[in-house]
Amino acid sequence: MTDYDSLILDFDGVLVTVLDSEARIEACCRVALEQLGTRDLSLSRETITTLAHSVSPERIDSLSEQLDTAPETLWQFRDDVLNTVLRDAARARTKRPFPDTAALSELTDVPVGIASNNQLRIVEYVLDEYEFADRFETVHAREPELASLVLKKPEPILLERVREDLGSSNPLYVGDKQKDIVAAQRAGMDVAFVRREHNRDRQLDYDPTYEIASLQELVPLFE
Repeated sequence: MTDYDSLILDFDGVLVTVLDSEARIEACCRVALEQLGTRDLSLSRETITTLAHSVSPERIDSLSEQLDTAPETLWQFRDDVLNTVLRDAARARTKRPFPDTAALSELTDVPVGIASNNQLRIVEYVLDEYEFADRFETVHAREPELASLVLKKPEPILLERVREDLGSSNPLYVGDKQKDIVAAQRAGMDVAFVRREHNRDRQLDYDPTYEIASLQELVPLFE
């Protein structure tokens, strides 16, 4: 068995639940319309819906040109809206830790960190809301700015930063998307792909080291 010396976890979909796509879009539209009154922006529902999804820098540039606004301004608005939506969801308990995160308490001698494409302020807020932060030695995620998109997985940068913080030479990474597998492989890490309700039938073009149905299955890998 491989001797892993640390555990690195994705956040959304691995540690905490993800919002239903339709519910997220509706919430983003509601919050965006509320916040537009304080911004020098005029956005259609179609544009807000686009921004509620994962958006590439190229798409942001295109939208910004159409709207005659700076890409950084549009992206800041997008991240601010999602920050409000996901904090509201955490308080409403519709975004919450999965029950199997209890398995992490069994890994008493294993350094654990988080590498997330989400905003750092959202990750930290949700961890604090559920009094969950002390289980993790380090967290790396995005700042709410356009330049942060270069950090996103499948780039390995966030994983490598967590590995460095943990002083780890052989971590195991856990994700729930194909981009997590690619990021781990680029970083030279083994990766466990966790199957949950939101990705139960997702087809993969890349093979993870493990496929698991629960974080509890990680515990024997560190014994």
